Amino acid sequence: MLDHPRTNPTPRREEAAGILSHRLRIGTIAFALGIAALGTAWDARAQVPDDKGRGNETLRAGVRDSDRLFIRTAAGHLIRERQLGALMRKQASTPPMRGLGTKLSEQSNGLYRGLSDIAKREKTEVPLDMVDESHAKLQRLATLRGAEFDQRAREMVLESLEQEIKALESAADKTDNGFLRNWTAKALGQRRALFDEFRRAAPR
Repeated sequence: MLDHPRTNPTPRREEAAGILSHRLRIGTIAFALGIAALGTAWDARAQVPDDKGRGNETLRAGVRDSDRLFIRTAAGHLIRERQLGALMRKQASTPPMRGLGTKLSEQSNGLYRGLSDIAKREKTEVPLDMVDESHAKLQRLATLRGAEFDQRAREMVLESLEQEIKALESAADKTDNGFLRNWTAKALGQRRALFDEFRRAAPR
């Protein structure tokens, strides 16, 4: 009986080893290329900030408990000064004092809006009204008239602004939050200038 040659002969041991080695090299190269592509995609993702700005480290460094306390304290000052300015605009006896009252009210309102935006971003509540003590002081001030009102209102403004400026200076030295730091620098410039205006103003 004749033996027929095999149509699919088994490769010799040397040939099989060469094929296996070739396949391993191809697999290793493909794996390395896949890892490199994954690393590139990860790096690209890490460089893109999300919609809340967390990727911008120059602006955002989180908000600490001391920042939250400052936000609430500063907001309380601004609410009080906004109402005090509105009362001066309505009741001061001279145009210069009424003008300063208007400036105090409008500036306080603008700073309050900016601070509220930061508080919302940082999920921190801000007061919406004055504390009872401040409200009582304004009620007593509203009973005065003429030069007596002007003098007492000016004293209250100077006292309140001085307290606020000290709080702003302390926050500027301590906060690592870029948004709050930028707002504080702006507020300090405005409040120092306004404090000087009130200090130079002489009620009749």
